[in-house]
Amino acid sequence: MNSNLHYFQEPQLKFAYGQTTEDSRDGLTLFGPFQKAQGMMRVGVVSTQAGLLNYNFFVNKINRPIFSKSLGRPFFPGFTSVFGLEWPKNPSASLLIDESSIEKLVNEENLKKRTYGLVSLYLNSITTYIDNEETPIDIWFIVIPYQVWLKCRPKSPTKQTEFSKKSIKDTQRGMLSLFKNDVLKEFVKMLEYDSDFHDQLKARAIFCKIQSPIQIALESTLLFKVKDGSDDYSTEMQAHLAWTQSSAVFYKLGYLPWKLDSIRSGVCYVGLVFKKLQDNSQKKGFACSAAQMFLDSGDGTVFRGNIGPWMSQDEKTFHLDRKSARSLLDIALTSYKANHGDYPKELFIHGKAAFNEEEWAGFLDAKSVSTETKLVGVVINQTDKFRLFKNSSDSENNYGIMRGMGLVINATTGYLWTRGFIPKTMTSNHMEVANPLRITVAKGQCDIYTVMRDILCLTKLNYNACIYGDGIPVTLRFSDKIGNILTAIPNVNWAAKQFKYYI
Repeated sequence: MNSNLHYFQEPQLKFAYGQTTEDSRDGLTLFGPFQKAQGMMRVGVVSTQAGLLNYNFFVNKINRPIFSKSLGRPFFPGFTSVFGLEWPKNPSASLLIDESSIEKLVNEENLKKRTYGLVSLYLNSITTYIDNEETPIDIWFIVIPYQVWLKCRPKSPTKQTEFSKKSIKDTQRGMLSLFKNDVLKEFVKMLEYDSDFHDQLKARAIFCKIQSPIQIALESTLLFKVKDGSDDYSTEMQAHLAWTQSSAVFYKLGYLPWKLDSIRSGVCYVGLVFKKLQDNSQKKGFACSAAQMFLDSGDGTVFRGNIGPWMSQDEKTFHLDRKSARSLLDIALTSYKANHGDYPKELFIHGKAAFNEEEWAGFLDAKSVSTETKLVGVVINQTDKFRLFKNSSDSENNYGIMRGMGLVINATTGYLWTRGFIPKTMTSNHMEVANPLRITVAKGQCDIYTVMRDILCLTKLNYNACIYGDGIPVTLRFSDKIGNILTAIPNVNWAAKQFKYYI
């Protein structure tokens, strides 16, 4: 065997009473969540009448056991049995949306107007409730029909409006009179909003300072059916959906379902986020920057950075200038100290592209506020350029490479298989031949085995999906989605916000 081939033991997760297991579902079933919760959830539902009935059905079903014979998608004992919270079938607030209002907006031919109008319809219901009612809500469920999901996405069909392209451009440039068509001006404003219902709703909810997290669900999902409602989920998929929805809701309520058992104290991980702005001749090559910081507890925070010309000429990589790099990391370090009383001992910056000298100099400038913090830059990429196969003629052992295998190339570079065969579940978390992550310690110094072990640990912190292990560490898993939300509405520079508001 190649002496550089190494198997990293599956990270253990910690639950109630200090008990540990490698599978989040086992730990939650046997011991309960890491952070104890009790009482009754106060849920607000915004939906059609049919959506409300579907929500009632969903809660009634999720509070009961859902049996499964699958090791990969195991038995679900019931929400209250697992998490200790009571999830009432009837929500604390039911805000009904008239189906005819949705149908009218869904039939709007222009995608931008369609999405903006539908998001406003749901969001206005929440803001009106907050302004007029006293009963607090812990979490909002936005229940949408299939047609909203289908027709409010970036590639959904659209048609040009009655306005000419010249009129739109003139309005954008401020060349039209203040007395010009107000409808045109309102449409031009909509053009700057994202076409994705989910991303725009999340962004506008943050902008409106709605304090309770939002869970968006399809009406068909609440009936445990496929998206278009044409077929029921198998019992195994029903159990999987129950686990995933439950852990996401529990996390959004402010509790940790589990945490890593072996993570080193005083260490935090920052994942860089970049999102290209919408095409604009005045801001060609401009992108929004952000950082996701995850603590040793497993909880995360998102910080928005500066907008600038961060895109490389080949439009494949992004790099900050020195000032913006320092500003972004300063925010993260300041936040860490405010919550812990001191700066972290080690801070790992995870990115998808190699750090250039100016960018890294800016990160080091930020580090100067804490001379005791060790700063390490790690580049993580999915690759299909390199694969590892087993040479086995035994049919009983003819499974693919195991999750946790690593090939160390040298002191700074290695390949890590976060996807692959999992002995505990006797299945794989990947449908095809598993591709590894290519991991490079690009800046600073740290043992490559330690870096690879940490990254494997970070694949087990996806609270939005209660699964055995993810293929991407949480520092980068949601980077594209967070970038989409941060740029979904124009000219917003909101303060740091907990990770739970973005998923």
